Amino acid sequence: MAKLSETPGRPFKKGGAAAYVRCFGNEELSMLLSRVQSLIIRSGLELENLITKELESSLIQDLDEFLSDQIMQPGVKVATKKVIKVAKRVVGNNIEPDFMVFERTRTAQQCYVIELKDGHEFDTKSSAKEHTNLVEFLAINADVLKYYQRHSKICGFNANTREEIQQGFKGMIGTEEAMTGREFCDLLRIDYQAIVDIRANDRQENLDYLVEHLLNIEAIQSRVNRKLKS
Repeated sequence: MAKLSETPGRPFKKGGAAAYVRCFGNEELSMLLSRVQSLIIRSGLELENLITKELESSLIQDLDEFLSDQIMQPGVKVATKKVIKVAKRVVGNNIEPDFMVFERTRTAQQCYVIELKDGHEFDTKSSAKEHTNLVEFLAINADVLKYYQRHSKICGFNANTREEIQQGFKGMIGTEEAMTGREFCDLLRIDYQAIVDIRANDRQENLDYLVEHLLNIEAIQSRVNRKLKS
């Protein structure tokens, strides 16, 4: 997992930590909280990178070339957002999914457009937009994907059930459009638990670092001491 010790906060002049100062009135605390916020963002990006690293030979390097064939080889092939963005045969309009997963089993060919989420709790407006983007992307590219059965999926990587994801997206998606992290990894033929374990390795270090640096802030230390004595 991303480490707090290696994560900088946003400078005050850019409005990152300054917002916390307005709430807590302490610059040291505000910078630490800004670093925590940056860590959460990094953690989501790290998840995508970990999954991509596990895929290796399954990755599509040139989506245009891949889509030029009507029939793919049996198995699974995956295009990342970076590859999707530069493709000419698909139209993104800045609503490209995180992944396009192509699967062939026997004579059936499937295409999954997948948005990967570290969490699965979103406000109503964000939930609607995420769902609309996936549906629109499939509709725009229906012709180039005509040799595939097409599916849009929101993957809540840490959710245990599809129902949790549906609820987190305020009912904007059906359970058939939800995908757990385990289901996503099963589709990709990679080890879900291995990724979970890798991400868990640095949690204790992050917690220790946070507590240590909180207690190094004089205002926090004095308040903690008063609480302990009361």
